[in-house]
Amino acid sequence: MIKLPFDIELMNGRGVPTKFHIRRAYIEDLDLAREVEQIIMDALPDKDIYAPFTLEETIDQLENDYCYMAFAENGEIAGFSVLIPNNREDQSYNYGKYFDYDEEHLSRTASMDLTMVVPKYRGHGLQRLFNKLRIGQAIELGATEAITSISPSNPYSYNNFLILNYEIVDKRKLYGGKDRYLLRKEF
Repeated sequence: MIKLPFDIELMNGRGVPTKFHIRRAYIEDLDLAREVEQIIMDALPDKDIYAPFTLEETIDQLENDYCYMAFAENGEIAGFSVLIPNNREDQSYNYGKYFDYDEEHLSRTASMDLTMVVPKYRGHGLQRLFNKLRIGQAIELGATEAITSISPSNPYSYNNFLILNYEIVDKRKLYGGKDRYLLRKEF
């Protein structure tokens, strides 16, 4: 497992490097997490690609889940990502519920909840980096699989999961009727 915090230099598709600072996010980061979400929502051409969180849901994530933040070298927030751990006390958030997993199976299933990368910093591989961090944390917590949901209209996101050997295992309506792929990776 990679020790947090850490600094990393990532190149975008044009070969321009940017240094990022990656760290855990906590309740003190609530305003930053909400800021990233608002930036993402404002930039989306199709609002169905993302299902925004309520203030209460974001507070719950920061208090109960493994949340990560990325900052560019200039101090700007660049991204935010959440892992719902397999050992979370409240398993109602576990994506295994979509497959009617029993309690034992849920206790081995981590949920890759969301990753948001500010448009200005897309193309540097932050989403893939967040995914690797979350997979490593899930394995460390004893998970044997991970599940995520992604809009079919967001090929960048699901391709980042397919590269990491996730499989599309279902397509259904979630989050108030939005089309979503469910992807799974076994460890």
